[in-house]
Amino acid sequence: MMRKLLMMLALTTAAAAQASEKIDTVEVKNAQKVVIVTSDTAQQVTIVGNGGVTAYNEQVPLNEYKMRKLRKAKGKYNPWDVDPDLGVGFATPLSTSDGYGFATFRSREIFFGVKFAYTPEKALQTYSFGLWCDWKRYGLSTDKMMTKVADDAIVLAPYPMDAKNRVSRLNIFSLSVPLLFTQKFGHKSNFSFTLGPVVNFNLYGRVNTQYDLGDEAHDITTKGIKYNVVTVDLMAAFTYKEVSLYCKYCPMNVIKENKGPKFQSLTFGLYL
Repeated sequence: MMRKLLMMLALTTAAAAQASEKIDTVEVKNAQKVVIVTSDTAQQVTIVGNGGVTAYNEQVPLNEYKMRKLRKAKGKYNPWDVDPDLGVGFATPLSTSDGYGFATFRSREIFFGVKFAYTPEKALQTYSFGLWCDWKRYGLSTDKMMTKVADDAIVLAPYPMDAKNRVSRLNIFSLSVPLLFTQKFGHKSNFSFTLGPVVNFNLYGRVNTQYDLGDEAHDITTKGIKYNVVTVDLMAAFTYKEVSLYCKYCPMNVIKENKGPKFQSLTFGLYL
């Protein structure tokens, strides 16, 4: 009886793996031994009949993706995870120099990148680091524009008379490294809180000024501004499921001393 059960099991396994092919029926009476050897890509089925004669010997190809997924599900807990990040928000310059009136809704931030997260098994804490591309734009709300003078300093200057649709912005591009700690409120909770520094390596800065004068549209790009190469943001985020409200505060001046407006930066927005 046992031999017949083993024989039926072997034949059922072979038939299931070859469902997309023509199904053949093999009947072995009084089987003495059934050997099934499984590798990553195939399964070898051998049935030995009376007198030690091999009655059936066939290699069955397996679905490698499903096998890997099954082994992963049965494997050990993996504490590492990789998450894509995207953040969009508004910037508010603080402690600005005299005469500079930056507007919150003309000042924006967008960043995206990846984050590597480490969560110990059964823990509510996650430690993460990553790499983001970050753009910050600070727009003036005054009736003056930013321009560069001989010593590469950024100063305020009046627009040409009768200029319309006036916009003057300071743009900073950075590669940012977040070093974050996340506390979840419970194993089944959808809420968590994140806190930590974000180190910004500022790689590019420029001033863009646009205005219309009569029928002509003017777009002026000023490069070579003197910004601080490294700045640090202090970031906090409150998360529900996969959506976060974030806030980043930079206590350092964006522009170098005596090379332009002095201000710190506060940004807030959505972080996915």
